[in-house]
Amino acid sequence: MTLRCVVDGLLLRGRVGSPDPALVAYDGDECFVLEALEALYYEVVSATADELLRLEQGHYRLLRRAADFEYLPRKRAVVACWETP
Repeated sequence: MTLRCVVDGLLLRGRVGSPDPALVAYDGDECFVLEALEALYYEVVSATADELLRLEQGHYRLLRRAADFEYLPRKRAVVACWETP
């Protein structure tokens, strides 16, 4: 999944955990959990259908799809925050 900050246009990789539906954003080598309210400042640029469903289930309703949003094919396993993506 790719996220874009609506304030500065910065693109970030994102992952939705399983079974914990927290959204983890990666900024270079660092990562952080994106709180549901912080989603106002981000938009989804690309994601799989499964990722979008898990975002809804994780109460990220304020996270909108970008105007240039595109669906991605199914993806590989989730990488933990401390692992190299």
